[in-house]
Amino acid sequence: MNNRGLFCLLFFFVQLSVLLDRPLTTAAQEPAFELPVELVGFPVIIVAVRLSNFVKKLAYSLNPNTYRRTRRDISSDEMINMIEAEKRLVSELGENVCIYPKVCLHHAEKGVRSNGRQQMVIDWDEVFSKYKTSPEKHKEFYLLSVFLGDFIQSPKFCNQLAKRGRACKDEQSAKH
Repeated sequence: MNNRGLFCLLFFFVQLSVLLDRPLTTAAQEPAFELPVELVGFPVIIVAVRLSNFVKKLAYSLNPNTYRRTRRDISSDEMINMIEAEKRLVSELGENVCIYPKVCLHHAEKGVRSNGRQQMVIDWDEVFSKYKTSPEKHKEFYLLSVFLGDFIQSPKFCNQLAKRGRACKDEQSAKH
């Protein structure tokens, strides 16, 4: 029931109880001041509804689960459109964009094993030492491979990009 219907039903029952509560015969003493039920009932109902809405919103905002982001599982085939992903990589990084499949796979498998971002710890010393040994022209693609493997956490994604011809040619210099 919506709030308006509930309000009307409550109003009807209050009026009914007031009518049934009055004695059929007039009492000898009537109060000097009679306060209408509507004058008290309406504000009380409005305050009660607003207070309950406030409490619900406050409880929602104080709940720590409200602010946790759930990591989507991108392992399903329909989630990643490889053609669209490749087009986006080419448009952002140029036609010669490539990834190191072993690096991407290494970080993707590491991410899948760790079950979530809080538990996963990247070995930055290893990443930057491999970054320094990669050829000058492909340093950004080494970091791209680390990022794609770590963030998307899909070995299938890394393999499909490599099969589509986006594997870097000098892969032997950047082993995971």
